[in-house]
Amino acid sequence: MHTTAFADMPWERVDLSAAELDLPIAVGGSTAPHRLLEAYRHGAFPFARHQPHPSCPYPSCPQPSCPHPSCPRPSCPRPHSADAQRELYARHVADGRITAFPGVEDPDAYALTWWSPARRPVLRVGTGQLSRRLRRWPQSGGRWIATCDHAFAGVVDGCRTGADAGWITEPFRASLLSLHAAGWAHSIEVWQGEELIAGLFGIGIGQVFSVDSAFGRLPQATLVAFADLSRRLRGRATFIDTQVPHQYTAALDTRSISRAEYLDTLLAVDLPVEPRPGVLAVEPWPTEAD
Repeated sequence: MHTTAFADMPWERVDLSAAELDLPIAVGGSTAPHRLLEAYRHGAFPFARHQPHPSCPYPSCPQPSCPHPSCPRPSCPRPHSADAQRELYARHVADGRITAFPGVEDPDAYALTWWSPARRPVLRVGTGQLSRRLRRWPQSGGRWIATCDHAFAGVVDGCRTGADAGWITEPFRASLLSLHAAGWAHSIEVWQGEELIAGLFGIGIGQVFSVDSAFGRLPQATLVAFADLSRRLRGRATFIDTQVPHQYTAALDTRSISRAEYLDTLLAVDLPVEPRPGVLAVEPWPTEAD
């Protein structure tokens, strides 16, 4: 029996060749700011084990494994209960498919999981697809504006109100605020008057802006946030990474790229990605070149 465990979090020693669709690449460790940034540099992102599997389209499924006929795998072994997940992950830590880092934020070594999917859904910056779609959408209910980094904490907290947002733990939130202050983490806000109606946040490195979470309180508002991010990143990044499929990824016209292509783009330059600042109008929707 072989167990891969390290006293630190050396991502360069994590073997991605054994990574599978439904398994994290590592468990344990810390979401401290410097640890979190190093994980993103290696294409990994955190998720809480007790939450539904990040790529499962049926997060409320009560079954211990996914029986749904539309699942892309005929015999999907995705565990939905915490005990079943822990048992599965422990088995693959033992056989070397999952790297084990010391758990410093939770006595349960499997409470924090790290993911690097073999395929990543991304939106290419500057394609204009979202802008064209939104120009055909009649906005109602008052004038909307979009801002960048005007309410980072408010956007994170807005994302935490979702039913499946327990993965945004207090330590993770604190680290995000620190990375925001250091210029690595950014948010997009969509406002209707004084009300924050949508937003997203993420971390930008090299040529990739990785969106951790998004929320919207009105129809199309989440798409507006992504479109605004895309125009702010024009000439500054190549991809907007949505990490895993979400309900809104089809509407975003994302495409799937391999982990190798993702990492090559990510590591092109080790500098923070900073979206264009300022207040921008939402309607009439400008071209991304504006």
